[in-house]
Amino acid sequence: MKKYNVVLLGESHFCFKNGISKGILDCGCECINLSLGGTPSMQNLYELVRNKKILENADLIIFGSSSNDIARYNSIDLFPQSFQVINWLHKELYFLNKKTICFISPTSLYNKDCIKLVNNLHKKLAVKYGFNIIDINQIHLNSSYELIQRDDFHDFDFVMRELGKNIINNIDDFSYPLLKEIENDNPKFYFYPVCDMVNIDKNLFRKKSNSLCKEVVYDLENILKFKTDVIGLNIMGFQCWNDKDEKEIKIYDIDNERMFEKKITVECSYFLDIQNREFLITDKTRVCSIKNKNFSLVGFLLASPDGNYYKDKIEIEILANEIIEIPKRYNFDHLIPPIEWYKEIIDEYCSIMDPIKLQPLQNQISILNSTISSLEQNKIQLSQEKDKIQQDNIVLKQTLNSLPIKKQQLEISNLEQDLINKKLQTRQLSKKLGIRMNDFMPKITMINPASAKARIQNQLSYKLGQAMIVNSKSFLGYIRMPFVLSYIKDKHKQEQKIYQEKIKKDPSLALPPLESYPDYQEALKLKNHLSYKLGQALMQANKTWYGGGVYQIAI
Repeated sequence: MKKYNVVLLGESHFCFKNGISKGILDCGCECINLSLGGTPSMQNLYELVRNKKILENADLIIFGSSSNDIARYNSIDLFPQSFQVINWLHKELYFLNKKTICFISPTSLYNKDCIKLVNNLHKKLAVKYGFNIIDINQIHLNSSYELIQRDDFHDFDFVMRELGKNIINNIDDFSYPLLKEIENDNPKFYFYPVCDMVNIDKNLFRKKSNSLCKEVVYDLENILKFKTDVIGLNIMGFQCWNDKDEKEIKIYDIDNERMFEKKITVECSYFLDIQNREFLITDKTRVCSIKNKNFSLVGFLLASPDGNYYKDKIEIEILANEIIEIPKRYNFDHLIPPIEWYKEIIDEYCSIMDPIKLQPLQNQISILNSTISSLEQNKIQLSQEKDKIQQDNIVLKQTLNSLPIKKQQLEISNLEQDLINKKLQTRQLSKKLGIRMNDFMPKITMINPASAKARIQNQLSYKLGQAMIVNSKSFLGYIRMPFVLSYIKDKHKQEQKIYQEKIKKDPSLALPPLESYPDYQEALKLKNHLSYKLGQALMQANKTWYGGGVYQIAI
């Protein structure tokens, strides 16, 4: 088979690596892909002008940007602009006099009237100029778009790849454009690379590439203007290839309010139609980035102001409802792979294999559901325990506020008040006798219970006996002795009350048994001291004075 040269001009449905281009290459043909995702027919026109020599050497041209001709002008008000560009593109392709296929891609999500208008216009012009037609959208439309698709705008790679093979295997059957006496009344179109502009900094050029194309881009950090040889031409659009993040370009005249601004966020090569067919270049026209630097430009599509700009009123309703009859010699829908059959195969495969593939996942889901159920039970149990603890806290608070607790607190308060009263009595007695208060009332302090010896010295019997010995050495001591002993007894009783309250709240504060101290044996000798025995004797002799019965001292 002859090695044919095939050129693709289109949008993203021609861009997938394993799609239509792979099918063409697998047949041993040369395939040059000038397509660019997300762009309308204006980009096809731009590439036609920019790479005209490549297309002049092609054996077959396949073009189609119908989806983005709809998407980029998705309203009846904007359709006249799309109408202009589609007419320009078809006429320029016609004058190349190459076998040409007009590909109508699938789309269903946009304005229904715009879909009819754009697709009918492409088919009507294709019939007019003698282009071959493959309308894959009609196949999906006939099935209400229920056939298999990659997404709402693209068919699967294997479908497009098979289509590419079918096209090459039937390349001899395609017709050349009709021989008609047609005048090319289009405006004159020009590709204007950014390197031809004024104020260029050569250091701002860099190379960018991906799997489909390579470009030299200019990072627009300065203000550029056009050379005099393009003054008087209209700016149709421009190609850019920005890095990530939002970039914004401004095209304006410095002496009037005419201006075009556009933010672009796509991180890929992109062509933008400025949608103003009368943006005339003057010596005052400038191009710059705004806000963010490094808007990366490739080039412009320019057009002469003269020529057919299709300003006549368009019969919108007639075009939308017109039934376009495709002559058999130009209708190649039969080359579209059997998508219905593919769907049947895939559906049958999925109906058998999906349950098998899903079973391990369902088992995992069952295990996870069981785990979740167990965790929920634990959560409920913990919640119940939490509620019980909260209830216990409430009961404890109520207990603390109950009568027995209040009674204990009242007894402590009474003891404290009793001590105050005894201090007042002692102070009055000291004044009558002319004795200093410090001599009359010895300081009674809590001995630090760090040893068994200290613990015994802090017992009431030892403290009472010690006070008796000290006060028996003088006449005044005998007089004050009853008061001192009463004070010691009350003070000791108060300390014991406080101690009992503390260990009730926190049992860890309870002092260990005397036997656990290393000096226990030595401490026992203190019980044979005179101080201890005197105190013991006093306590035995005065049981009724201390509330009846022998004291059981915890300290």
